[in-house]
Amino acid sequence: MLTDVAVEEVWEILHNVTVPLQPESVLLMDSLNRIAAADVAATGDLPSCAQSAVDGFAVHRNDLNGGSKLLVGEELGSGKIPSYPLNPGKTVKVVTGGVLPEGTAAVIPEEAAIFKDNCLLVKDEITPGANVKVQGEDFKKGEIILRRQSRLTPGALGALAAFGQETVLVNRCPSVAIICLGPDIIPHYLMPAAGEIRDSNGPILESLILQDGGKVVGLKYLREAPTRDSFKTTIEEMFEKADLVITTGGTALGEPDHQALPLLCEMGVNILFWGIQAKPGSHSGGGLWGSKPVLALSGNPSACTVGYHLLVSPVLRQMQGLAFAPETTAALCVDKYHKNGGIRRFLRGRMFVEEGVGKVRILPGQKSTMLRSLLNYNSLIDLRAGHPPVEENSMVSVIPINNTENIFKF
Repeated sequence: MLTDVAVEEVWEILHNVTVPLQPESVLLMDSLNRIAAADVAATGDLPSCAQSAVDGFAVHRNDLNGGSKLLVGEELGSGKIPSYPLNPGKTVKVVTGGVLPEGTAAVIPEEAAIFKDNCLLVKDEITPGANVKVQGEDFKKGEIILRRQSRLTPGALGALAAFGQETVLVNRCPSVAIICLGPDIIPHYLMPAAGEIRDSNGPILESLILQDGGKVVGLKYLREAPTRDSFKTTIEEMFEKADLVITTGGTALGEPDHQALPLLCEMGVNILFWGIQAKPGSHSGGGLWGSKPVLALSGNPSACTVGYHLLVSPVLRQMQGLAFAPETTAALCVDKYHKNGGIRRFLRGRMFVEEGVGKVRILPGQKSTMLRSLLNYNSLIDLRAGHPPVEENSMVSVIPINNTENIFKF
């Protein structure tokens, strides 16, 4: 077992033991935000034939020059197919999205149409292709419209629906079980007695797991000092329905019966590392139960949250076929941070864009015991070990946190 491990070394360990989950086929409308397990190609051209982009009148290529008078022929309503090609000197009334007759070179919008002597007057020269959706202008047959390992967005669902796709092959959604250790921790919906604390880590973790594409299949509170057999039974029950188990609390020194490390060891977890070079969240660990990961996070809420982003989130990404390591970027820090040196720190920050420049604000409440910095954070500010004090308007390394917020609004 490795102890006091650098963050990058922990990532390498977890990367090497995390196995991507097998793909599954789901209904199109159940695939939103899931990760595609295979490329999907267009089964035909879209549009499948030339269509009008507006309500108006089809014009033959010989009549594009100004000065023509066109005899109005048939009217093509929605869903109606042309019964004959368009000939010079003739026009056909068409609707938006309607099939254009063969020979159409452009469409005059209805609001721009001029009539004289019961004929359509082409007063000015018309640009070839004006207001025409040509066959295959959106997608060509065989073109890849959804890439493997891409997230299914509402737009992607719309494109697949346009080709009649009923199901999508996606990577299986990771199932996660959470075990809260500590005799004083109770579910958040209960009234605490003297000495008891409502659980905030469970709801935080459930929300983060959902945000990262996973699902929580169990949340268990071990309030009594568990015996080896009872804890082993709990873990086994969790693993029957989970791909990953998270424990929270009991990772630092405390009552031996409530410590995560001896409990996990007792029930047969192969501990890979314990203690990481990061603050908050230094009292975190990980191992394997069979081939399934077990990750132990701190009981302090901010430490638990940072530990989640450093350890759990990469594992969930790799299980879904995504890149393991989190992306980093540089941003201008608008605040000062006076602490310097020591262990590597991950501050909770708020990224935003101002006048085209990416910036980040250090949020109040940076103690590992506090929830305040978690209210509006959307990034972690990565201060390497031995860092100098952060000066106002200095550049810092930032890990954006996956969310749907618009960073252009602060």
